Amino acid sequence: MERLAIIGCGAMGHSIALSAAWRGVQVKMYGINSADTEQGKSGIYAKLETLLQSRLLNASASEQIKQRIVTTDSIEEAVGDSSFVIEAIPENIDLKKDLFRRLDNICGRDVILASNTSGLNPSALASVTRFPERVVTAHFWNPAHLMPLVEVVRGKKTADDTVKRTMDLLRVMKKKPIEVK
Repeated sequence: MERLAIIGCGAMGHSIALSAAWRGVQVKMYGINSADTEQGKSGIYAKLETLLQSRLLNASASEQIKQRIVTTDSIEEAVGDSSFVIEAIPENIDLKKDLFRRLDNICGRDVILASNTSGLNPSALASVTRFPERVVTAHFWNPAHLMPLVEVVRGKKTADDTVKRTMDLLRVMKKKPIEVK
């Protein structure tokens, strides 16, 4: 099973983390500071409360989900032992490129770098990395913990294995991934 890191604690980041943890995946969720990580945890807890009230899960399952999500404001700690990273930061190409440069420098060569972007070109993000074959888009629909569809978009240099690992992880998360061509 992939060791997952989520970069970003906003609406999409914490919802993706919840989605993965709900399906048994251990998650490290990175926020830029402790206030950001607390906001992400609050979002998760509010969604879990709604799921409990809707009887989509029970209290024991809710506690197990909480235990599977670790938050940190250290990007090195978040991605240090990860095999798969999904970024869910604001839709700003320069901000995302800066993040991908940084991730490229601190992640091992086999770590998949996925973007939750809804419209930015994965090749543009991959262009700032040494290993563009590991960069892919995994666009979750909002709310990510409930919507099954995830669009997978490869860049010009994305490896087949990167797409396969992405699709496999999404299926573990009980998503319905489609490769957009």
